[in-house]
Amino acid sequence: MIGIGHLFVLAASVFAASMGGFGVIMHRNPIRMLLSLEVSFNGFLLLLLWSSWAVGDPVMASGLGLIGIGVSSAELALMVSIMMALFKGGYIRRLDEEELNQSESSKGEASTVD
Repeated sequence: MIGIGHLFVLAASVFAASMGGFGVIMHRNPIRMLLSLEVSFNGFLLLLLWSSWAVGDPVMASGLGLIGIGVSSAELALMVSIMMALFKGGYIRRLDEEELNQSESSKGEASTVD
């Protein structure tokens, strides 16, 4: 039987996965997108762990949890290192539309002042 604890974990996992998906859609900064993907991944991992907990197999839940944490940390380290290399090489400077508009308007104001 599913109790209040099961429903709370299910609601938290669905909320985290949906907030991560919303963050990926709304942000254009690659670091923010990566963080949103991590939140979404953790929501899905929590849902996977909840399903194994609801079935009643703690060994499977522990194994899945450890595998998920390992994959998540390795993926995050790899993505952050790739993004840092791209930023350092100058391939990516700014991706936020607001930042681009502000930098263009500040350049225009600086040229009219001189």
